[in-house]
Amino acid sequence: MPLTSPDRAPYFIGAYAAAPSLLGWDPVAEGKFLASVLALDGVAGLEIPFTGKLHKEDEAWFLRQLPENARFVVTTIPGTMARLQADPGFGLASTSASGRRSALDFVQDALESVKRLNRQVGRPGVAALELHAAPIAIEDAASAAALEASLTELAGRDTGGARLVLEHCDALMPGQTPAKGFLSLEAEAEAVQRACDATGYPFGMVVNWGRSVIEQRRPEAGREHITYLRDRGILGGVVLSGCSSIDTKYGPAWADVHVPAAPPEPAQARTSDLGVPSDGLLEPGSLLTIERMEECLQAAGPLHETGFRAIKVAAPPKASVEQRVTAIAQSLAVAQQVTPDPTDLTLSAGSA
Repeated sequence: MPLTSPDRAPYFIGAYAAAPSLLGWDPVAEGKFLASVLALDGVAGLEIPFTGKLHKEDEAWFLRQLPENARFVVTTIPGTMARLQADPGFGLASTSASGRRSALDFVQDALESVKRLNRQVGRPGVAALELHAAPIAIEDAASAAALEASLTELAGRDTGGARLVLEHCDALMPGQTPAKGFLSLEAEAEAVQRACDATGYPFGMVVNWGRSVIEQRRPEAGREHITYLRDRGILGGVVLSGCSSIDTKYGPAWADVHVPAAPPEPAQARTSDLGVPSDGLLEPGSLLTIERMEECLQAAGPLHETGFRAIKVAAPPKASVEQRVTAIAQSLAVAQQVTPDPTDLTLSAGSA
């Protein structure tokens, strides 16, 4: 990848989860943060949140910060959740005709933002656009059939070179308060496979490790979901983002707050220096351990078959810009200890 040295496998970074703009808008601090994250060894580019624009404060400013040689993934989850608050029937899987139409229009807005980004960098720069199976799956508000219909319609859109992928969020589970509460993995996979068969478009699905574990309340769930999708030929990406079964400084137990990785024990490290000092930026209570990262990456297999790899972690609430960058760098360093050889991780626009 353009921003990555030959001995480092490439990761997209969901930097917005640790950005200083979470506390208030300071373009100088935000610019320093973005430049520092993009300069980290092993970074392919950014996972960018789409809320209706590509930066909640200033999209034009944000686009000017992007290196011409980077690549990007755009996620629609922030905008999806905001619209759900205003309209509980909103979503690509909605059984409400108006809610589904609103979601399709929202995806079209996201596709237009992909084209704006492409114009800024002078080429197709977005590897994937992440979609979601909203709304909350209660009282027949969502269905696989509705999701399939939405995907089938989207297959005919101009995506600007981005692959359309569905990120699985935690499904609605009996007796649990959901973080997202969307359709089950099996229902989503059925809709995706049927849309692929009907249109010939290569839809994929993305596993966010933390969201799968939040759903099942078991750390094995992330690997299991990866294996399930890969076995069906529709795995389109893996996001390493943590969670915890206990309260942490990042949020309550089982919250979808992008908990950083757990610090590895010295005996687990493959080198004597992980570059991850004990300064409180990694989270001892995180279920995302180095062993679980390795299991998931091995289960996912090569990039040319199964899409992109990403890391999305938060920083402590009152962290400085430097600490926010370091929080990302440390989780990235842990992942790089167990990432397969980059010669097996060919990433092309067509596969990601």
